[in-house]
Order: sequence, then C-alpha cells, then structure tokens
Amino acid sequence: MESYKSYKRRFFKGLNNLLLTWKYSDSQPTEIVLAICLMVLAPIALGIEIGGLYIFRFLLIPAGIYQLICVANGEIKCRLKASMIVFGLYSASAIMVYSHIGFPTPTHYGWVVFVVASFGSMSRLIREKIYRDNG
Repeated sequence: MESYKSYKRRFFKGLNNLLLTWKYSDSQPTEIVLAICLMVLAPIALGIEIGGLYIFRFLLIPAGIYQLICVANGEIKCRLKASMIVFGLYSASAIMVYSHIGFPTPTHYGWVVFVVASFGSMSRLIREKIYRDNG
C-alpha cells in the first residue's frame, strides 16, 4: 500500500505537469474554439441573457473572424493582437452579464471559463512571441 507521502508526491507532480501544459502548449486549437464561440454562441447568449447590446454583439462576430484569419495565417503578431481583442471582449461580456443579472446559476460561470481560456491563450502567445524575438 502506498503511503500518504507517495500520494502527495504524485498529486503535486501531476499538478505541475498540468501547469506546464497550460503554460507551454500550443494555443491554436484553443484560439479556434474561442473564435467560433465568440462568433456564434456569445452574441446569442448575450441576447438571451441581457438583451439589447446590438452594436457590442455585432462586434463579436468580426472579432471572431479576425482571430480565425490570424490563426489561419500563422503570424504571431496578428494572433497576439487578435487574442488580446478576444480576451477583452470576453472580459467585457462577463462583466456585463455579472453586473446585469449576476451569475445566478452554474451555467453562467461559463463566461468566467471563456475569460480564463482566452487569458491562457493570450499568455501563451506572449511567451511564444518573446521566445521567437529572443531566440
């Protein structure tokens, strides 16, 4: 039977592996998913949850298209700029939902998931750009 220390060591090793994967994995699949959700799901969800915001909801669509174009072209500067825009739009959406209706059900925390995912993607791109510029 394994001891408590062995379980603890394996737990922290696994946690460290997850953090390394989060920091250094390729962000392109995440960027694609975030862009599609921004173009399709976010405008619909904001319309259902808050209503109105027509100009803001319209801006989500070209921002998602822009991120898809940047990922398709593979240019790091474009991808970084697009990920910053997407992070800002997801953050603004989460703040608007929270300030209007709060997060009354667990499904509303999906906005927080989008903010965290877009931040993670953006931070990986920043590290990749620094690495490419210096290496």
